[in-house]
Amino acid sequence: MRIFLLLFFVALFSLNSHSIASTLELPTGLWEGISEDGLTFRLLQINESGEHSFYEVAILGGLKRARRTPFTNDDIACIENRCTIKTIIESDVTRTITLSPYLDTDLNVLESSFKGNESYISRTYQLIKQEAKSTPRKFLEKRGQLIANAEQNTTEHPFGTWIGVMQYLDRPELALLQLNQDEQGSLRVYRKGSKTFNEVQSSFSANNISIDGKVIEIEASHTTFASNIILFVQTDNMISGYTYAIHKGYPAAMGAIKLYRIEPAQAQ
Repeated sequence: MRIFLLLFFVALFSLNSHSIASTLELPTGLWEGISEDGLTFRLLQINESGEHSFYEVAILGGLKRARRTPFTNDDIACIENRCTIKTIIESDVTRTITLSPYLDTDLNVLESSFKGNESYISRTYQLIKQEAKSTPRKFLEKRGQLIANAEQNTTEHPFGTWIGVMQYLDRPELALLQLNQDEQGSLRVYRKGSKTFNEVQSSFSANNISIDGKVIEIEASHTTFASNIILFVQTDNMISGYTYAIHKGYPAAMGAIKLYRIEPAQAQ
């Protein structure tokens, strides 16, 4: 009898677990992430109405260009521990977005695009649950004027305002560098998934900038975030490198960074 009851409860648990897994649904809400290869914000909005949206917001140029792809519940198929969203980007291009749970509320994403039977683009990234406005929207509300000012400023390269992506605390985050020839500059990073406007800043004076050919070295003020910045000029409008802080005499909190210059409006 004991063996029979044990087998009964094991079978019941297995059936319940399978039922829960097979009925996985995407909860309503907003998720945001960064696709580093395309340097774009990815925003997934799931609504109670059944009418949903997937946004791609270009970081280059200051988050002012976006594409919205609508889809409905009919375009979502869930099985076991994953859901796949099928959307049409263009008349002959289909995109699938496969989502699986990560930690408590975040999602791992495999995004693939197909033309006919041939897959020609595939990328992976994470989406972070956002309980408030998206990071791109908060950034434009709070720091959009910096972008507008940069478009009116004709400073000599490599000085100016640069925007891009930095690895911060093991995640790709939006980064903004103000590199001024005669004024104080700063490196700012904006954390995804924060309800408030989450800006981490490390400032530096013009005297703490060293430029030797295509190498830019900066000593900044923040003691645990980007106290040292080393950048390499790749092209006229792109620089990359890494940042680090010194803790007890050793480099710490290292993060790769890639930035693109906000060009003056007349040069765009």
